[in-house]
Amino acid sequence: SSKVGNVKWLPCHAIDLGNDGTLSAHVDSVKFSGDIVSGLSLVSSSIMRLRPATSEKDKDGNSAGAGYVDIYLPPMSLYVLSGGGRFDYTHELLPCGAIFETENGENIQIAREKRVSIIFRDAKQ
Repeated sequence: SSKVGNVKWLPCHAIDLGNDGTLSAHVDSVKFSGDIVSGLSLVSSSIMRLRPATSEKDKDGNSAGAGYVDIYLPPMSLYVLSGGGRFDYTHELLPCGAIFETENGENIQIAREKRVSIIFRDAKQ
């Protein structure tokens, strides 16, 4: 691990998903990492869906609450989950073919060949 400012970072790791790969709804483990989970999206676009984690069971990724927010992740984008976004919402990647609607009503269909991302987490304090 390394320390930048007051943050001690865990070693980063890569996720390599094929076009049929999935990342189901979950809240990253609070046993092993701290307050920040972030990812640098490479290669293909994806849609990340955040849903309220309404119970401890939900925070283990077994189900998700009502309502959601979709985040469009084009290649070379960086997302950061911290605070409520880190602990109170599950996150998942929608499958290839999913559609993201922009705020001006434009639809972007995800035609993912593969998704490669680098994940960064801080150490639990």
